[in-house]
Amino acid sequence: MIGDEFMTYAVQCKKLRKDFKNVHALTDVTFNIEENKIYGFLGRNGAGKTTTLNIISTLIFKTSGDLKVFGEDPYENEKVLSKICYFNDNISYMATFKVKEIFKTASYFFENWDENFKDQLVDKFQLDVNKKFIALSKGMGAIVGIIVGLASRAPLTIFDEAYLGLDAVARQQFYDLLLKDYMENPRTIIFSTHLIDEVSSIFENIIILKEGTVFLEDSMENVMSKSFTITGNKGRIEELLRDKKILNRENFGSSEKVYIFDELKEEELKKLSYDGLVINSMTLQELFIQLSINK
Repeated sequence: MIGDEFMTYAVQCKKLRKDFKNVHALTDVTFNIEENKIYGFLGRNGAGKTTTLNIISTLIFKTSGDLKVFGEDPYENEKVLSKICYFNDNISYMATFKVKEIFKTASYFFENWDENFKDQLVDKFQLDVNKKFIALSKGMGAIVGIIVGLASRAPLTIFDEAYLGLDAVARQQFYDLLLKDYMENPRTIIFSTHLIDEVSSIFENIIILKEGTVFLEDSMENVMSKSFTITGNKGRIEELLRDKKILNRENFGSSEKVYIFDELKEEELKKLSYDGLVINSMTLQELFIQLSINK
């Protein structure tokens, strides 16, 4: 394994804290985000996701802790800020701008801006660039954000629920476009989303926040390799899984379904199957729900 000293990070957060008067929005947020990977940034409402992303993007100030973006302090750092594209659904400050003015402003700010790609996306989504942003539907407003995020080709691109106004077809078009463009133009992408199952297939790493701190940080491969449901005889499950981390149990008479977040070796899986137990992998959304409700 490559040591941390040889890793290149887009974002490094260490013991970030953010207080709003008497509310501790973040208490101890520590994580590293590697360059040129797609991250799922997950958590329930109020977990601190948007607060963390606002700090990374320098839209708000941290109360304490350390933050580095591409190895530097991002605050009042034009070189670093030009590498960050952050878009969410709270963009009222652009309300009176025409869409084409928003794109023109973005083209000045982002040095990797691709005007041709922007035009292709405008045509694909049939966006009227002569309309003021305030006159757009919620879905079309989301498309503006998507186009800025994709065409910016920013080394750090953050989508904070900015696509919730889209219908299912448009969202899937967005995911497909993003993945194709990411493969051709790698950069670091952070998704903050509640539509976990829709987009989980493109995550390479995930970070889950819970009550203002990091609850889980790992690669998708590692996380999903130890996420199982096991259903069958209650006694056999208890006997065979007594040393495993069980997140939750659902009882059905003499049978039960358990949610496991632990390593199961191949011989253990075979033993469970031989004993008539049914083993299934959890989806990321199922795991997120179980981790969220587990104390």
